[in-house]
Amino acid sequence: MQIVLATESDAPALGELITESFRDLDLTSWLVDDLEDWRKIGPHYLEREVRDAIACGVVYTLPDLSAALVAFDHAVEPEPTPERESWLRDLTGPYFERFARFEAAFLSAHPHQSHYYGAYLAVRPTEQNNGAATLLLNHHHQVLDELGRDAYGEASSRRLVDFFGSRDYTPLGPPVVLDGHELLQPMWRTARRPG
Repeated sequence: MQIVLATESDAPALGELITESFRDLDLTSWLVDDLEDWRKIGPHYLEREVRDAIACGVVYTLPDLSAALVAFDHAVEPEPTPERESWLRDLTGPYFERFARFEAAFLSAHPHQSHYYGAYLAVRPTEQNNGAATLLLNHHHQVLDELGRDAYGEASSRRLVDFFGSRDYTPLGPPVVLDGHELLQPMWRTARRPG
């Protein structure tokens, strides 16, 4: 499988890809408890995330856009703006408070030292377990190791804690819990320094 850098024109399709890939997560059902509403909100929310990462990080994908890794360079990650809050309120409607609480909670769990933030790792549901996620993650780690940059991400299930754990990530602090639901486990990977 060939890895390519996503472009602005790929953002809508990758927003759809992540929406579908994340539809069955506990996090998703906590944010938007109606699947049809998620299918309306998710693509626009995630397309913007992809566009922001293209501008302030990196988005790796495959030529057929069946998988993607979306990562932000923490050194240049954009700060939330009043315009973004207004956009989020308009997009999410009755779910705005959940999105706002979630974003505030995961920002407070975010480490302050320099790193790349792997925000999304998604594979089209019909093509999961084919090695695409591992391929993208390994490529990202190789680049980060060459740069001497650490990585941060969040695992959205126990299975993903184990997946990331087998790739040199360790839990970083307690899970993000809202309304009694464990939504994310922050994870940290120290770069393998040369020599």
